[in-house]
Formats: sequence, structure tokens, C-alpha cells
Amino acid sequence: MPRALMVIVTLLGLSALFYLAGGGMDQITQWAQTAQRGFQDQMALGLRALRAGDPGALMAFWGLCFAYGFVHAVGPGHGKFLLGAYGAGSDAPLGRMAGIGLISSLAQGASAIVLVYAGVLIFDASREALQLAGDIWLERASLIAIALIGLWLVSRATRKALHYTMAAPVTATGGGQAHGHHMHGHCETCGHRHSPDMHEVAQAKNWRDMAMLVGAIAIRPCTGALFVLILTWRMGLVWQGVVAVLVMALGTAAVTITVAATAVLAREGALGWARNLGRLRLLGPALEALAGLFILFVALNMLKIF
Repeated sequence: MPRALMVIVTLLGLSALFYLAGGGMDQITQWAQTAQRGFQDQMALGLRALRAGDPGALMAFWGLCFAYGFVHAVGPGHGKFLLGAYGAGSDAPLGRMAGIGLISSLAQGASAIVLVYAGVLIFDASREALQLAGDIWLERASLIAIALIGLWLVSRATRKALHYTMAAPVTATGGGQAHGHHMHGHCETCGHRHSPDMHEVAQAKNWRDMAMLVGAIAIRPCTGALFVLILTWRMGLVWQGVVAVLVMALGTAAVTITVAATAVLAREGALGWARNLGRLRLLGPALEALAGLFILFVALNMLKIF
């Protein structure tokens, strides 16, 4: 990837952080909340037009849902912070982070669908009960899961740093002969595999990380998705509402993917700078630890811990 591009992205990322730290987040939050209320009013009107059979009402309604998902993701929320911090602090490549951003957004939409239709069909829950479950209990569960991911990243980074600073070559002593291993994990002495190879370890780590990130985000369904699903269910527009929520998730994904991609490019720029200075080994764990601390801070702050 061109070094100039990574430098530009890094500078843009730092500028955005300074803007947010200087009160920019409050301005963005106010704008996003106002825009979301406006889109909800427009979606309600669009549903009335759809129910009346107006031509083009369905596509117009889905377009409003996509725009709502985009604006919702721009505003306050933990999903983009989690993916951005993880993308900056881990070794995940750009393509994988983009995939996680898409899957987590669609999974969040799917969780809204499951909550609403399980609530109304199985438990005969009211609109107020569904909103309470989504906005209070599931949001808290999601934030607790995100805080645990932050702690886990700090712990993993600490172990890596200790390994880099304290590791020393181990030689076999006494009467025994140490087993040597090829890169695929096969023992040179007995021909057996005593441990998974590095590729398998990396694959397991990738799947585990992806499951944790997607799960932590998907636990808490989007308020706008609940709003749309409840209204469409009452109007008898079931499949139109389900598709609308998935379209809304694509709007959210457009923002989360952009944030994750920016974080990855900024990380690659920082690692390239550290490589030139000969400080690459410790910068990786440092970035991961900072990412974990940031994730932990955001989650605890949204939980009103401090």
C-alpha cells in the first residue's frame, strides 16, 4: 500500500481524534439525534404511503431506512468505536475488518428481527417492553461484553510485551534430546504433531476475535430497527419491514467499514514508521494495549461507571 496514503490517513485520523476530544463529539451527537428524529418521522409517513399502495413507496421507504442506518452509525454508539480501536490495535488486515464491519451490522439487524418477532409471537410483549429490552437490558449486556473485550486486549498485549522482553532461547539439558519441529508442527524425531502450527493458531485466533466482536455488537439491536419492525408488524407489512431493517444495517455498515478501514490504514502507517526506527516489536503490543484501554473506557463511560 502506498506510504503516502497511509500517512494521509494517519494524519486525518489524528485530526479527527483531536476534533472529537475538543467537543466535536457533542456537536456530532446533537446533529445525529436531530437527523434520526427527522428520518423516523419520514419513515412513519413512508409506511402510511406504502400501506395506501402509493407507487414507488416501498423503494422510497427502503431508501429512508438506509439513510437512517448511516446517520445512526455516525452518531454516538459503541460499534464503530469497538471496530475502530480493534482495527488500530490488532494485526487484522483491511479485508477482514471490512468483513467484520458488514457482518456485525447485519447481525445487529438480525438481532432486532429476532427480538421483535420472538417478543410479539411467543411472549406477546408490548412495544414498551420490547423498547425496554433493547434500550436498557441488551444495551447493558453489549457494553459489558465490550468492556470485557477491552480487558482481554490489554491482557493479550501485556503477555506479548512480556514475551518480547523476557523470551530467551531454550536449549535441551540433561539426558534428553529436545524435539525439533518444522513449521507445520511435525516433530523431527518422532514424526508426530505435538501442537497446532502457526497458521492454525492464527486461524483460530481470527475466528475467535471475529465471533467476539460480532457478538458484542449484535447483542444490542438498533432502536430505529425496533421502531420499523414494530410498526410494520402492526400494519401487516412483515417482509417489507424485515428487508427494511437489513437495508438499514447496510447503511450502518457503510460507516463502520469506513471507520475500521481508516483505523487499519493508520495502524499500517504507524508500523511502517516504527519499522524504520527499529521499534516495531514493541509498538504492536503498545497499540493493542491502547486499543483495549480505549474500548474499556468507552464501555465504562457509556455504562455510567464514571
